[in-house]
Amino acid sequence: MPQSMMLIEKCSHSVSWYDIETGALQGRLGLPEYPHEFVVDDDFHFAYVGHYGVINSGAEGTDGRSVVVIDIRKQDIVHTYDLGEHARPHGIGLDQAGRLYVLSEWSGHLLVKENPRAFDQGWDHITPVGGDKPHLFALTRDGRTAYSMNLNSGDVTVFDPYDASVSPKSIKTGNKPEGRCLREDAGILYTSQRISNTVAVIDTATLAVKRTFTTPNDPCRIYYDSRRNRLVTMNHHGGSFSVFDEASGEMLHEQKTPANPLALCIDDEASFAYIAIDCEQVQRFNLDTFEVVQTFETGKEPDVMVILPDGFSEHWENKS
Repeated sequence: MPQSMMLIEKCSHSVSWYDIETGALQGRLGLPEYPHEFVVDDDFHFAYVGHYGVINSGAEGTDGRSVVVIDIRKQDIVHTYDLGEHARPHGIGLDQAGRLYVLSEWSGHLLVKENPRAFDQGWDHITPVGGDKPHLFALTRDGRTAYSMNLNSGDVTVFDPYDASVSPKSIKTGNKPEGRCLREDAGILYTSQRISNTVAVIDTATLAVKRTFTTPNDPCRIYYDSRRNRLVTMNHHGGSFSVFDEASGEMLHEQKTPANPLALCIDDEASFAYIAIDCEQVQRFNLDTFEVVQTFETGKEPDVMVILPDGFSEHWENKS
C-alpha cells in the first residue's frame, strides 16, 4: 500500500498527512500557532511537536511554551506538556530508549522527559547548553552527549544532558550554525553555518573541526545520503539544494527550487528526497538524476516531515 507523509505546516498552524504517491490529503489537525520541529517514536504511535510560537528565529515573542503529543493512529492531540519558563521549544528528539529531549531557545536549556508516554507534567532533567540562542541539537543514541547549535554565539556546545555540573565545551564553527547531522558510528558531526556559508566537519572524539568547505548562500539544514556517501544542504535564501561529495567537500550539484527550501526527508532506501518548499509544495527528487518526479500542494509553509510505514493510512480509514 502507498506510504503516507506526516508534515508540519507552520503558517497553517497544523500538521497534515498526505499520500506520497498521489499527494492526496489524508487528514489535517489544528495546532497552536507556529508549531515547528517534531519527532516520531520508533513504533510510529506518538509524535511530539514543539510549540515554537513564532514564525522564525528572528521574531520576538515567548508564547510557545509547550510540547504537543499527537496520537498518529487517531490523528488527535492526546496530551500537552508544559515547559513553563523554558519558552520557544525548537530542537526536539528521542534517544534509543524513547526518552524525550526538548531544547528551549529562550532559556538556553535542554529538558529531558524519561517517560514521555506518562502524560503527566514535569521534567526529569533540565541542563544549560552553554551557548547563546540554541536552536537545534544532535544527540547520541544513548542520550548521554548532546551537541547544541547556537545561532548567536557561533559555536556548537557539547554537554551531558544528565550532568549539569560539567560545563559544556565550545567548538567555534562560524557564523550562525544551525543545520546538524551526526554520524555517530563514524565519529563525525556535520554542521552548516548560515552566514559563513560553510559546512564544518567535527571530529567527535577530539571535538576539533577537521575541515570546512563552502556552500551556496544560507545552508540552513544538512543531511547525509548514506547510499552515495554524499551530503545535501538546503540553502534557504539561496533558493536551492546542493549535493557534496562527503570525502572531499566538492559540490557535485546545485539545483534551484521554485521558492526557498525549508526541510528535506530522504526515504528509507535513499532513492528519493522530499523537499518542503515555501510555495506550499513538496517536491520529490530522484537522488541519482535529481529529476523532479512528483509535486503536491500543501498548507502554508510546509516544513519538517516524516514518512510513515506502508499501509499506515489504514488506521485512519478504519477509525469510527
